Amino acid sequence: MEIETRQIDDKPLTVIIEYPILDTKTKKLIKKIESLDFMVSGNSKGKVFQVHISDIYYVESVERKTFLYTKDEVYMTDKKLYELEETFREAGIIRISKSCLVNVDMLYSIRQLMNSQLEATLLNGEKLIVARTYLKSIKNILKEAVWC
Repeated sequence: MEIETRQIDDKPLTVIIEYPILDTKTKKLIKKIESLDFMVSGNSKGKVFQVHISDIYYVESVERKTFLYTKDEVYMTDKKLYELEETFREAGIIRISKSCLVNVDMLYSIRQLMNSQLEATLLNGEKLIVARTYLKSIKNILKEAVWC
């Protein structure tokens, strides 16, 4: 793979992908780049903000309210967890428990706990528990990340 970059003033960011065959790896790359433009609205301190999906560390549902966690802020959104899961699946945000989604790009480490659960540590130091029900999906994601 060859990567070329150049700065062009007065033009929007443009990504051109040239490929010999549109294979699975190329399709994943395209989806990942497209996901960088996804945004969701969230409320913080009485104001409404547009939050880029790439800034989200994890999403949590608590008492029927959904929260978006970024490096420095917490936003409440009117979206349901399942809606966000469907929208953000291609972007690498996956379910790790009944009430939590995590952005795989924000994972720092994962370690096995004694009760067949995993503890995920995010880049900001936050620790989340991966429920046993979702172990298979996160292990598959991690295997794909190693081989892509």
